[in-house]
Amino acid sequence: MPGRQRRLRVVTATLLTADDFPGELGDSYSSACAQLGLEANKDGYGIILCQDEDGARWTEFTTDVRGVDSVNSVLEMGYVAAGYEPDPATVVSLRPGWPLTCAVGYAELPEPHDPRGVQAADLLHAPEPDWIPAGRRCLADQIVNELRSGGHLSEEQYVDNYQFDAYNMGDHNPNPPARFIDVRRLVAADHPARPHLDAALVQAWSLARRDDLAPGSIRLWKTWPREKYVVRANGSSWTLIALVGGPAVLLLDHVADVPLALDEVPDLPALLDALMAAAGRSPI
Repeated sequence: MPGRQRRLRVVTATLLTADDFPGELGDSYSSACAQLGLEANKDGYGIILCQDEDGARWTEFTTDVRGVDSVNSVLEMGYVAAGYEPDPATVVSLRPGWPLTCAVGYAELPEPHDPRGVQAADLLHAPEPDWIPAGRRCLADQIVNELRSGGHLSEEQYVDNYQFDAYNMGDHNPNPPARFIDVRRLVAADHPARPHLDAALVQAWSLARRDDLAPGSIRLWKTWPREKYVVRANGSSWTLIALVGGPAVLLLDHVADVPLALDEVPDLPALLDALMAAAGRSPI
């Protein structure tokens, strides 16, 4: 592996497990692993995006899940240099390119680029940004983060909290970014998207009743600071995300980039309970 002979510097890292994997890669943990040529095992992997001394992009896949989880926490705090290097014995694969969208690199190195002399077929590439399924799943990642960190807050409470923190940091003209959960739209019965929404809900119920779930097709997270659950379920052309007892949205490939509100779906609480129960039946 040519990149292994070089000094690789970690740019960022993320998890690839049944409970936590980037939406860009697939609708389930098993499909994400298949795309990367990895076995969908119980423990999962870490994805480490690196640059060599020439600035070229390389990706290491490691079984050091705990280490990647720790370094990922450091990177999320804004520290680019995390000082992490996986034990070579844990690296199961080294591939040229990056399979995930990443806009950062080391300032003292050339701009991140594909390694020279590597066949195009061997390069890892992130999905094209205009590919609708990948865009849907990336948007779902963002909504999950919104619900996990502050989904219990109303839009007014969110703005007030943001401005309070901004003022304390010396910003006296804060403009909080809009939350996707606050721009969700109700779909009328005669709207062209309604049949697709209804079909997705039928498929969600079917998914909740299955005993042979693809690992990661339904995922749960606990919220902070309140002990509630965020539920995410993926289908072939839809993603449902909901805070139990709070906002719920459906993303459809047929209506790209528009979170559709599920707040008025009468059997939503029962559906969420069924999805949560099904998540516990995952084979991994």
